Amino acid sequence: QAGASLFAIIVVMTLLAIIIVSGLKISPAYMDNSVISTAINNLVENDEIDGMSLREIRTYVGRTMQTNGARFSNDYIEEVEEGGVDYIQVRYESRVTLFSNIDAIVKFDYLIETE
Repeated sequence: QAGASLFAIIVVMTLLAIIIVSGLKISPAYMDNSVISTAINNLVENDEIDGMSLREIRTYVGRTMQTNGARFSNDYIEEVEEGGVDYIQVRYESRVTLFSNIDAIVKFDYLIETE
């Protein structure tokens, strides 16, 4: 029995390297999104969001993002109502350059119930 050829090993290692580099470049977008959702969820869990206007919610999230060194536009946060229930909607996308002229777009779209 013959093992894998040198060419096969190089191809597999190249594919693994591409996957690892892509994951490392995309992961900051997910970490930023985690900060956003945590900030809004903290407001909801502490019952602070009830008396807050949309502007105050955006300001709070903006300060949290600035503290964590993340880039985010507060315009992506909106108040919506569905079925008589109020939600905070976060909808945005993050573009990450992977290699040269190849970009990855990561979309985030979720609702957080404000109770």
